[in-house]
Amino acid sequence: MTARPLKRAQPPRQRQRRGERDTRREILEASLHLFSEHGFARTTMRAIARDVGITNAAIYYHFASKQDLLEALLEEKGIVPALQGLQQVTTEVAPRDALLAMARQAMALMESNREFLRLMLMEALGSEPTAVAAYRKNMERWENGMSRFLEAYTRRGQLRQVDIEVTARQLVTMVVTIFLGDLVGRFGPHQSKGGKLNPALDSYLAAALDNVLRGILAPTTSTSPGD
Repeated sequence: MTARPLKRAQPPRQRQRRGERDTRREILEASLHLFSEHGFARTTMRAIARDVGITNAAIYYHFASKQDLLEALLEEKGIVPALQGLQQVTTEVAPRDALLAMARQAMALMESNREFLRLMLMEALGSEPTAVAAYRKNMERWENGMSRFLEAYTRRGQLRQVDIEVTARQLVTMVVTIFLGDLVGRFGPHQSKGGKLNPALDSYLAAALDNVLRGILAPTTSTSPGD
């Protein structure tokens, strides 16, 4: 028995008339291109509007700020819906099975948005305010979702009485750190495609999770249904 996959909530799509510009999408595409080329700090809303061929007033009609633009890009790439979907993940299976499935899904999502997340992380590490705010907001979403998930297992006595917030942050940081390692080639050439992780990366992810679980599993809890 395996954990149900995270459901990605799809944002509602507005019907577009034939020949009508999809200005919002054009803004997102232009902003991603300019962010990648010049960085967040050096890309202005005026520059994005000029690249799309619209007025400054028109871009602010769709997005109030670069922060809104970045949040929309994160949603467009499925990252925000996946984090929101943590609330729907089943806890009917053994903790290890559920947590490993979640870690693999998170890693596969990050791998499929590899270059975009590389850009965001580099900008955040450089203390660019827009990237820092987006990074913190979405890490908190992830950690809060993980905390609710861990609480369910703790209430059933399958996890020890530990600091849930610290454990949630530890698990999230573990996945992000492994992703960073893959960005710099720690697991060999990039091979993760179509949601299937590089075998070396997948093996390390499972081993790292097992190390964390040894400290939080209740003594009578099996790591998997077959144990």
